[in-house]
Amino acid sequence: MKKDIIARSALLALALFFVSSRLFSYSDQTTTERILKENKRFVEFINICVTNFAGDRKDDFKKIYEKHFNADVAYLQSDYKRAYKRVYSSQGDMEKLYRDMVKNYYLEDSKTILDRLAPGIIRSRNARARLYLTLGYRDRTVSWVHYTVGDASSPKLFSYKLYKFVDAIKMARRAKRYAFLALFESQTMETKKKIYNQLCKSERDMGNRFMNRFVDLNEQDYINEMTKSYAEHQSADAAGKKEGTAGGDRTFEMNVERRVRFRSEIRASRYLMNGEFDRAEDIMRQYIDDFNFKLICAAFDVLAAADKEGAAEKTDRVDYEKFKIHLMDNYSRFTKQSMMDGIIDIVTVEDDIAGKDEEEQGVDNSSGGGSNKGQGAVTPEKKDDKSQEKKEKNTSP
Repeated sequence: MKKDIIARSALLALALFFVSSRLFSYSDQTTTERILKENKRFVEFINICVTNFAGDRKDDFKKIYEKHFNADVAYLQSDYKRAYKRVYSSQGDMEKLYRDMVKNYYLEDSKTILDRLAPGIIRSRNARARLYLTLGYRDRTVSWVHYTVGDASSPKLFSYKLYKFVDAIKMARRAKRYAFLALFESQTMETKKKIYNQLCKSERDMGNRFMNRFVDLNEQDYINEMTKSYAEHQSADAAGKKEGTAGGDRTFEMNVERRVRFRSEIRASRYLMNGEFDRAEDIMRQYIDDFNFKLICAAFDVLAAADKEGAAEKTDRVDYEKFKIHLMDNYSRFTKQSMMDGIIDIVTVEDDIAGKDEEEQGVDNSSGGGSNKGQGAVTPEKKDDKSQEKKEKNTSP
């Protein structure tokens, strides 16, 4: 008998646990905090996509962000039920925006870029360029698979759909990165040297001292600079820029750093002159941040300048300025002001307290009890006034 009672109690407790976990998952503070952080990542991710490519979807994004913002406010008010509902509603709207961005922008744009660059890459007969092109088409196919899985999943699983759409965008971005790398690899040796020269020029303008003494030199001056010893370079540098005359001598650490950089520059310049770009790249990556991004930017600048020179001969020129927008997006960077920053000042907070009062008043009125505020209810002061009027009527002749 005791065993039966214990078993029934255990089953009852287990049933209550599962029912409460299913019906009141939003009542858990930890769960609500987790889904808020998850939704914040979704909003920030799509913010970059919409800002770069879909400026006409500002109203849709504002609606999504406003719901997420009010969910965050509800969480701070410890109203986890309302926060849960706002997050779920925000993800429902966001799923539609994500699907549209993946299908109409990333899948289409990645295919357009790959197809546009493929003929020149194939004509170059460069093995590495062809490999990058193959990898680009592969990643574009994988992006389509992620999109299909997300689109075909359960209509109510918004979070799962968003995860698959994020994966689709990431793979489409990587496909475009491979396409741009294939474009660089398909160039001739002379063009690649110009691209590296443009890269070093851009770094010089940004204050990076590495390789700036080799910028825009002809072949003979390039060789003369490459064969200089460190002492000759120091004396020429001191004579030309008058370094060390103000502020004291350099420290031992800076002198060592300069000597190491000087040797690295000599090695990298020799590799670039001989066309050994892979070996030069290994050295330059130590001194240049975001190397791939800056290298492709330099390639776009050089190729755009070459197209302008031969504008009369070319009828199907590539718009490298549009390619730069895709390049910035590939590395999760904005090409204009963030759309979230533009709407954050006009987002409104829901007046949920007033809504709760109205709901409670409606319940009280239907039950026949409670106060009737806002509907001509009789207050104690009004009761006193009416009783006084009755007395005056009774005493009047």
